[in-house]
Amino acid sequence: MANVQLNQSKGTRGRRSPSIDLTPMVDLGFILITFFIYTTSIAEPRMMDINMPFKPATEGTAYVDTATITIIPTKNHLYATYTGTYRDGMQFNTYAAAQLRNVILDKKYALKKLPATFSEQAHQLHVIIKPNDDCEYQDVVTLLDEMAINQVAYYAIADITANEKLILTKQLQ
Repeated sequence: MANVQLNQSKGTRGRRSPSIDLTPMVDLGFILITFFIYTTSIAEPRMMDINMPFKPATEGTAYVDTATITIIPTKNHLYATYTGTYRDGMQFNTYAAAQLRNVILDKKYALKKLPATFSEQAHQLHVIIKPNDDCEYQDVVTLLDEMAINQVAYYAIADITANEKLILTKQLQ
């Protein structure tokens, strides 16, 4: 580490000239730099808050029929949609993930064109997301991303009904 060399000369007292080897200090510096690089966080993960009801609702939730669109993610990354409340014999429109944004934007545009006699809630888009049993988790995440991108303020995740499942399986076969 440190060497002390004595100068031997005749008749004079030997002076010491210390020389310090800095190689271990350089090694320690690189180890510290490496440690700090590995322990810092480059990017924080971002999460989206979803407020789910604490208890299942015993009564139906009230929403504006004309301003509501229901989106059901299904197998093969397809999304079945219908407007308003479910009626027997209703046919679903099926879209791919790339077409989903246009469906949401078209509905928002149609709601803006409603007459002023409609309530404020009728002019706001309400989306009900009902994941099917055969959809993938990524499909629901894609829908939640679309809600954030299109600034849909009112959306909810609900359970799919047995009638909707039956029509969906018939239509997708």
